[in-house]
This record gives sequence, structure tokens and C-alpha cells, in this order.
Amino acid sequence: MTLDLLKSKTGRTLIESHRGVEGDVPENSWSAIQRGRELGADLIEVDVQLSRDGVPFLRHNYQLPDGRWCHDVSWGELKELKIQGKPLPKLEDVLVWARDASVHLSLDMKTFFKPAGNLTKEVIRLLERTNTKDNVLLLFFDHEELFHTKLAHPDLTVRALLTGRLVNIAEYLQKIKADCLSVSYGLFRPEDIEQIHSIGAALVLIDYWNQNSDLFQQYDIDVLSVGNPINARKILNHQQKR
Repeated sequence: MTLDLLKSKTGRTLIESHRGVEGDVPENSWSAIQRGRELGADLIEVDVQLSRDGVPFLRHNYQLPDGRWCHDVSWGELKELKIQGKPLPKLEDVLVWARDASVHLSLDMKTFFKPAGNLTKEVIRLLERTNTKDNVLLLFFDHEELFHTKLAHPDLTVRALLTGRLVNIAEYLQKIKADCLSVSYGLFRPEDIEQIHSIGAALVLIDYWNQNSDLFQQYDIDVLSVGNPINARKILNHQQKR
């Protein structure tokens, strides 16, 4: 089932757990994504890369601890590695788990340092094979790739990742066909959320740390993305009591 993101539809701010969960387990590991689910995250964000032979797997850093680039190593070798004592999850296995457990995933497409389209093509092939299009959001820093992905697959939910603030944000999101947008707390402006919602797109707030603010009472922030759902719940419950 496709997950509604807009607070105007859900009646609350959804919680996204970053890299599975951050804390006492290795990020992007099976332990992390399962822990994120146990802690009640509405969305579990993970990082997806592509092996040399075209197998998508979970890892944030582009290099392995020994300095080799992940995309230069075959899956046959990668699957035998353990980082912080944990193996690298294969995306196909994670998608099957998400489908069977009714979990929603935010897949951060790690497309830096790679030919355009390769990772996205393989991920979409897996989504179709595992019947999990409704279980995922695809996250892109590469907005050109986001646009062409949405153009070819309008049934997918795509999110634009940013490192700055846009001029005419609503117009831009419509142009690239983004369904939602990540906004850093330091760059959050009330007028931007009005523009984003005016076109039916959702806002995901990241890098939030100020528990003394009443931001979530004042504005319809759709998703709060944090390292641990427990911290997100404390923030949201604290502000509701103010």
C-alpha cells in the first residue's frame, strides 16, 4: 500500500529513521533496519549502491574500510565482507522483507561517481520483480535522474535531496516532477512549506535538533527524519505538550 506523506492526510508528522537506525548497531545493516521497524518508524531510510557486476546493496560510504571503491568490487566479494561485524544487505532481500512485513523504505540512491542511470535501472528492475513499488520512495541528489525516473515511471514516489535553498521552489519541484523534498532545519522557511504544499508535495525535515522550538505545532511538517525514532517521538511529544 502506498504511504500517504502529507500531514493533511495522515493527521500527524511521520517519522523516518535514518540509515535503518543510528545508535548501538551498524548503520544500513539488517540489525539497523529491523531495529528501526521495532521502534515504530513510519519510513526506514537506507543507502543503496551498485556493485561492479550490477547488484544493488546497502551501504552509505562509497569506499570500503580498506579504501577500495564499492563500485569496483563484485557482489561475490562484497557479500563475504563484514563491516563492524555485520554483512552488507542485498537490496533484493531487503525489498522482499519490506513487502512481507508491510514496511516502507526510503531508498537514498547513491549515484555519485557512477554513470547516470545504472543504479536506478537496477533498482527499478528489482522493484518490479519483487512487487514493491508501493513500499518505497526513491531519493535523489541527481535531479536530472529523478526527473527521467518519474517521467518513465509516474507510479513511483520520488524525493528531491538538496544542499541549499531554491528560488521559486514550487515551480522547480513541478518541473522535475518531485513528490516530496528534504529541507534542512537551518534552511527551513515558513513561506517555503506553503509553496511546497500548494502543489501537493510533501516536506521532509532533516537535521533537526531544537527541542525548545514549537515548529511542529506551528506548521504542517509532513515527515521528520532522524537517526532514531525514539528521539523523534520525544521531540514531537514534547512539542505537543507545550
